[in-house]
Amino acid sequence: MGKICFLDNDGTFSMEKPENYSYLYFPIAGEKGLKSSITPNLGGDSKIHQEAFLLEPVSSENLHNNRSTRNFWCILENAGCWSATGASAEAENQKFTDGQDAGKLTAGLMWQTVKRYSCKYKLESEITSFVALDDNVEVMYVRIHNVAKTDQKITPVAAVPIYGRSADNIRDHRNVTSMLHRICTQQYGITVKPTMSFDEKGHRRNHLIYFVAGAAGCGVKPCSFYPTVEAFVGEGGTFTHPEAVYREKDCMPAGVEIA
Repeated sequence: MGKICFLDNDGTFSMEKPENYSYLYFPIAGEKGLKSSITPNLGGDSKIHQEAFLLEPVSSENLHNNRSTRNFWCILENAGCWSATGASAEAENQKFTDGQDAGKLTAGLMWQTVKRYSCKYKLESEITSFVALDDNVEVMYVRIHNVAKTDQKITPVAAVPIYGRSADNIRDHRNVTSMLHRICTQQYGITVKPTMSFDEKGHRRNHLIYFVAGAAGCGVKPCSFYPTVEAFVGEGGTFTHPEAVYREKDCMPAGVEIA
């Protein structure tokens, strides 16, 4: 592993190109029960307990192999698409070559910040992740900096797939429980409220709502949404090469309900 540089006496440290190291992840949590794991590419999961996972449950073996990550895309007009988290097919292909993005992780107690720089797209990202102390909310604070000598028109697309059920449903009734999802696009994001929560232990009415919401720094709302995996990934696409991003597919407005 590369050199770890400690920055203070509280354990804050930094390291270069952290995505090159297997099994590297960090815990982030608050005092209300939300517990998350996060990798330098923003993989990992987020949950309150075994029965309530916002993001798909992962183990140490698929932390870095699961494509279903927290992602943030930048669509550059007439230039291409860049994942600010490094979770793209292009970034994977450039790994361990001279074309790999420059990256730096800085982390401390229950938080991490990852900076990435793309020489190809002339963009720099800074993403800080933490869980709010007094609310069951995980925050992903994204800053994008244009380092080109000319203006660039960028369309940002946040992509955080909601799992929204028990960890047991990875192996037990996964297809059936997905049919119980009730999805709604709101002004600032997407909510998922399954009608029931069940496994071999029994059936229970579900009262928990899972959501992902976002806004620009000045409070501007998202203009539209991709409320399902099928709508975002597209036919033949993947989370690391989604059709919605590369072909700029039409989105859905707020107020749409999907069962």
